[in-house]
Amino acid sequence: MQLAAAALRQLAPGALYFVPGWRTPFKDLQPVPFGARRAMLGQALRAAGLAGRPEVKISSFEAGRRRVVYTYETLEHFGRRHPGAPLYFLLGSDCLDGFRNWRRWRAILKKASLLAGLRPGHALRASVEVPFVPLRGRFPRAASSGLRSALFLGKKPPAVSGAVLAVIEKKGLYLARERRLLERILSPGRFGHSLAVAGLALELAPGLGIPPQKAALAGLLHDCARELPAARVARLVPAKRTAAMRYKEILEKAPVLLHAWAGAGLAREKFGINDREILEAISLHATGAPGMGPLAALIYVCDLAAEGRGFREAALVRRLARLDLAAALRAANYVKLSYAFSGGGWVHPLSVSLWNSFQEKKKG
Repeated sequence: MQLAAAALRQLAPGALYFVPGWRTPFKDLQPVPFGARRAMLGQALRAAGLAGRPEVKISSFEAGRRRVVYTYETLEHFGRRHPGAPLYFLLGSDCLDGFRNWRRWRAILKKASLLAGLRPGHALRASVEVPFVPLRGRFPRAASSGLRSALFLGKKPPAVSGAVLAVIEKKGLYLARERRLLERILSPGRFGHSLAVAGLALELAPGLGIPPQKAALAGLLHDCARELPAARVARLVPAKRTAAMRYKEILEKAPVLLHAWAGAGLAREKFGINDREILEAISLHATGAPGMGPLAALIYVCDLAAEGRGFREAALVRRLARLDLAAALRAANYVKLSYAFSGGGWVHPLSVSLWNSFQEKKKG
């Protein structure tokens, strides 16, 4: 919004268009619909004092195409709409470095002048191939991924206006619906732990190529059945129980472990989750298993290492996870086995098999 306000002051254009796309560019399991994004944009314009100005408009051009629309196509559209008028494309200096990777970037430069605002860490360097008009002023860092992560956790970033936050809450966006449902069935302490697991998963997910929303959702829901009555837990455990689950042994020797498989059932039933990777992550967060997928491995580690865990090893595994998740996975499995064996409790064979798989890799 600050870039747009500065452009209005510097150029005094006849029209300044905001053009939300049909779909968000993020690979979300539950993408925010266009209508909701348009509503949030409208509230953001009001908060910035730009709503109501006749030259400020929201265009549905890209949404009307119902597909991914590239910048050069959008500029062609506005070129036809305003024949003979100079066009400017507004962007931050952080976008200039990778501009030549944009689809048909030379065509963009033929159709419009780039109007670039300075953002921290990205100097406005003159370039023969990518000329631009500098926008007067300095502008805050644009970190949409950081904002989204904060919203997934129910935080209220200062960069997001109260009116926009109200839309998010009302429409249940950015996992607001899931958090509300979860908070009703968990104690404050367990809910806080779930937020901590989701937070660590969100921090580590980008480096592993895991979509942040999936990481957040798996982290939030991993303990969703942890505090349910035993009879309810038993009903939620899948009817098709695999041999690896060892259902009868768990029921006799460590019934608390059933909450993981019951959690996957509750995630389907109450939260509408059908994504296999998320369901696997919830099912295996307590025991782990050889060959589990990247998301399941991430949640297994984050469950043990999240902020708020009271044992010393949690902080050590957390620091290791930021450096090497595979090493953190081995460490988390070792810590769990050590505590179980030292306490004389029953250890699920899946946890032992996971450890054995690490030793096999060493021998290989």
